[in-house]
Amino acid sequence: MPNFSFKREVDVRIVDSGGTRHKIDISQIDFGQTFQERSFEVKTLHNQSSFEGSVINRANPAEFSLNTPLLKENTNKVIFDRLLDSATFDIYISTQSDDVWKLETCVIQDGTFEINKSRPLRLAISGEASKLSKFSGTIPGSDPSPTTTTYIIPTITTLTLGSDDVSDSIIGLSVELQNSINWNQYDTIHGAVTATDAASSMYPTSFTNDTKVLAGSISKYLRDDSTSVLTWNSNTPLRLTAGNGTQGLDFNITNCSFTNRMSTPEIFREEFNWRMTQNPTALSSVITYTTA
Repeated sequence: MPNFSFKREVDVRIVDSGGTRHKIDISQIDFGQTFQERSFEVKTLHNQSSFEGSVINRANPAEFSLNTPLLKENTNKVIFDRLLDSATFDIYISTQSDDVWKLETCVIQDGTFEINKSRPLRLAISGEASKLSKFSGTIPGSDPSPTTTTYIIPTITTLTLGSDDVSDSIIGLSVELQNSINWNQYDTIHGAVTATDAASSMYPTSFTNDTKVLAGSISKYLRDDSTSVLTWNSNTPLRLTAGNGTQGLDFNITNCSFTNRMSTPEIFREEFNWRMTQNPTALSSVITYTTA
């Protein structure tokens, strides 16, 4: 009798470029890959076929997404680090039926920091990979020693925009980092001719990271003494710390731009939409995730 795989039962491991294995806590994961199909006309004077022929010899980049808690421990910190530096890694997804799926040469394209005072601090990412395949070997490295799992229910300890403290009356916060990933051309005449099945198809192998965007929003109830509503600034600092006082996230942005708009639900609101404009040598000097 065949076995079936259930997503809620999978184990996820990341192996970085140095060969270190990390076992990751997740609440959600999706992954897959498709192939490109091109049609061509086969109609001739002697064969008036209405249906076109098909050529399949190239794979699209594989896609993946997952959601992980940012814990007091450094269990899942590898995902945070790879979001910032755009370094590649491999993902292994193991099922209870002993199937293992491998995503090769993964790179994170988008990361959203979920900061909500009523829920644990989390990081949702999505990205692309060179190839998805069923893996039959031994996953490199070994699992780290088990540790405790301590969630961080974030408190907004600092939230300043310019010289103004905007931490009161907060409704919602969002922070997102986007990496503009473009895969280098990987279709060749030789590859097209020699491709006969999925294994010999052409897959992407390398990419460029053209630009990065760090942006977010701050939504709050509109106070009658607000001096920021319907304003803008093209060069001002932003500081946001969210955590338990010792562990958590720190966004220390020297230069950002923002626009402020208002909305009129039952209780009037104002919202800052901001974007970082500075160019740090490393993003790790701007975004810090402190663990125990």
